[in-house]
Amino acid sequence: MKRRIATGVAIVTALFLVQQLTALAAPSTAPAPQAAKAQLGLIQAVLVALGYWFTSSAFNANMGFNIMRWPIIAGTIVGIIMGDMGRGILLGASINLVFLGVISAGGSSPADPALAGWLGTALAMSAGLSEKEAIAIAAPIGVIGLFGFFSRMSVDVAFVHRADAEAEKGNIKGVVFNNVVPGQIYVFLTTFIPVVVLALAGSAALDALFTAIDPFRGGSADWRWLRDWFIIAGSVLVAVGIGLNLNLILTPAMIPYMLIFFTVAALTKANIIALAVIAAGLAVMHVTLFRRRQNV
Repeated sequence: MKRRIATGVAIVTALFLVQQLTALAAPSTAPAPQAAKAQLGLIQAVLVALGYWFTSSAFNANMGFNIMRWPIIAGTIVGIIMGDMGRGILLGASINLVFLGVISAGGSSPADPALAGWLGTALAMSAGLSEKEAIAIAAPIGVIGLFGFFSRMSVDVAFVHRADAEAEKGNIKGVVFNNVVPGQIYVFLTTFIPVVVLALAGSAALDALFTAIDPFRGGSADWRWLRDWFIIAGSVLVAVGIGLNLNLILTPAMIPYMLIFFTVAALTKANIIALAVIAAGLAVMHVTLFRRRQNV
């Protein structure tokens, strides 16, 4: 299994690196297109923070963990909040690629895709970042989100012990109170407040940073290498996410299909929906021929 994961990561990483290094090596004669910046004021920051809190709340019929925590859903809602749903979907889907292989097992997780989706998309839209720049800043945001997650897991244990004490006394209301109220208050404090602060403070900081390192935005050409680093980092992170996901589907028979369609998409910029239809047709043919071969 480890060999399959390593193979998938290596293949996709190599493809992305070749594509990005080729693009960076080409002479830049025209400014790179910059996405329009969206306003991120107090109201937008509060709504984004409420969305992130909802992913960790107990009062959401489990929609938070199963649906709202994924960046593609978060990006869609953030886009609506900030007035550009299409841009939000594009950024959310791009960030989601990094977390394709994220699995929460036994109460542990390698990252917090919810914070990366909600806060990362909001900051990227406010600073006018490209998809790859957004990925580069959203991935570490997802790692930072683990501190809040583990603090909630640690602090909430105290409320469980208090509920046990009330149960020994036969106080049902005390059991219900300690299992619901203190924990949800702590969840709100560790999700809503940090996101509001980071959204308001980080928006201006990111805008200033990428303006300074991007010569096409009026920054110094001496710092272009840092901007290029963000682009490369975003590509590699996507490659790792896809590579981990390939662990479930990567077989010797599937590798040629992946190589062919990735190369066609990268070199021809063909319509992704058309490629998906062609791939689906080839998949049906592949399975049909394989079954016939088994039946012979």
